[in-house]
Amino acid sequence: MAISAPKMRCESGFMLTQVPIFLKNFSLSFVKEGSCIEYFIEKRFSTETISSALIFSYSPIAKDLHVSRFYPELYRQTDSKYMSAACFYLLIHHCAGSYSMDDACHISLETVPTVSDGFYIRLKDFNFHVYKNRLGNVVELISDIFRLPVDTSMIKERIFRDGDIPFLK
Repeated sequence: MAISAPKMRCESGFMLTQVPIFLKNFSLSFVKEGSCIEYFIEKRFSTETISSALIFSYSPIAKDLHVSRFYPELYRQTDSKYMSAACFYLLIHHCAGSYSMDDACHISLETVPTVSDGFYIRLKDFNFHVYKNRLGNVVELISDIFRLPVDTSMIKERIFRDGDIPFLK
């Protein structure tokens, strides 16, 4: 009996198109402390911060990457269609790489049904589905992590300027 090799996963055509567009317009940086990472989005070649406090936390015991806060405010930028999806994709892969997560780990988050249906469920590079319905019109979503050889080396550790106050300090 022949043993078949595991299928190699590769980046989707959608992300192969959208990530370079995102990186042409925006840069990403992060602050990591323990099991939490805060991400920042800035306009490329500028110091203007578009979004901060994009917070992910990892529990190695639960094998859970929890998206504590992901509201990148990219919709306020011109030509921003699909940029939140590209950003989310990069941040998940960066965070998973930072904590050496494997495919046995999962992603979890809480959101409202309109955001769940309009954004997370539509991300074809993940398999988000409702895990639990919570009180107050909140749903908990869960997805497997599908580790891909995604280059996230462009996401640099944040160097704070005078007046910046990192959330982790």
